[in-house]
Amino acid sequence: MSQKVVIIGSGVFGMSTALWMLQTEKDKYDVTILEKCETVPAPDAASTDINKIIRAGDYADPELSALSVEAVEMWKRPEWEGCYHESGVMCLSGSDPRGTQYVQESYKNCNALNLEPRAKNSSADIKGVFPPELVTGAFPDRVGYHNVTGGWAESGRSIEIGLRRVQELGGKILAGAEVVSFQKAKDGKTVTGVVLKDGRVIPADLVVVAAGAWTPGLLENPAVAARLPPIVASGQTVCIIQLTPEEAAIQSKVPVVFNLDNGFYIFPPTADGQVKMAIHNKGWTSSLGASAFGSNVSVPRTKLSSDADLGTLPAEAVHTIRAHLRDHYPELAKKPFADVRMCWYCDTVTGDWLVDYHPDFSNLFVATGCSGHAFKFAPNLGREVLALIERRPTQFTDRFSFAPTNPHGADYRGGEIREINLNELAGPTDLLPFGRPSRL
Repeated sequence: MSQKVVIIGSGVFGMSTALWMLQTEKDKYDVTILEKCETVPAPDAASTDINKIIRAGDYADPELSALSVEAVEMWKRPEWEGCYHESGVMCLSGSDPRGTQYVQESYKNCNALNLEPRAKNSSADIKGVFPPELVTGAFPDRVGYHNVTGGWAESGRSIEIGLRRVQELGGKILAGAEVVSFQKAKDGKTVTGVVLKDGRVIPADLVVVAAGAWTPGLLENPAVAARLPPIVASGQTVCIIQLTPEEAAIQSKVPVVFNLDNGFYIFPPTADGQVKMAIHNKGWTSSLGASAFGSNVSVPRTKLSSDADLGTLPAEAVHTIRAHLRDHYPELAKKPFADVRMCWYCDTVTGDWLVDYHPDFSNLFVATGCSGHAFKFAPNLGREVLALIERRPTQFTDRFSFAPTNPHGADYRGGEIREINLNELAGPTDLLPFGRPSRL
């Protein structure tokens, strides 16, 4: 008889895990994905975006570096329907010694994997990567390398494709199925089902919590009271500008530019001329959720939140992004932002993911802690999660556990985490090239 598996969350962890369960061994798992939103993929999920960086080897950690190179090769397979675009990635850093060290170690790992990264040791070297007709900033005091392997993927479309494949393999996806608590056996350690907001109970032999940034709010709420290591939902600022066809023709020749010190990154344009940029740092919290363990828990504020009419992004963060844009592409900085959003991560302390059985339950598994760098592994992430679900030892068993004995650290993100102030949110004029702060 198939094991009844309920996966909470239809993002990259949930989708990839379901895929690997269903395609690895027929009839072993009866998989149901529960999505709290009425629309699948969830419009406010981190993975439901126009694109994400696909780094190939660009990690200071050799294990993740190798895993990312494998993922890139898998992205090229027909089942992902051309979602991957190999524009290359340029990794840079400036005066921050930790960012510079990360870039140096990442460069070494790329060389070890025979990716042949091209060192950029001066501003002139960096500017030489761009087409001569494109106006760029001066890139003062910045160094790094250009990796011609890697680029970006259409993230929202990738999730749609993956979820469609889940259904084709026999998996079920329930939209509008928000989990609020668990049904437990008398021993208190066995979860027999999940309770939905509408009162329905979905029975389960195994529950996998893959709720991304909503994981802390779900597990730490008093109705569940499942303790967690120190993970937090943090929001990252994302802005988009719209190019004309003439601008897009030039801009399409550039790589993804990723600054490992200040966290600013920017993409080439999509097919419809949209250029996305964001800041990958420690981000912003929204500590409004109830917790069974003391202080409130950070819960995502998105365009679907009840108070979304107030806005979702701090005005300061929007202005910071424009300043970085001006440093990279000064002509683009003269254009208004066509769209903005807050991309919510589930952050761990080290940046390593949390993929392990919950120590207080026999059949509750947690697969989360993206820390802003899980999506690129969509093709092989579920394989690693499934191995740990099946208790097969891997190089990541201890590393991704609730209590790792030798924490590695996966990524570097500068800055300080800050609480969102609802009185300082971006308004319409903040999206303009020379706008002043105001509230929506």
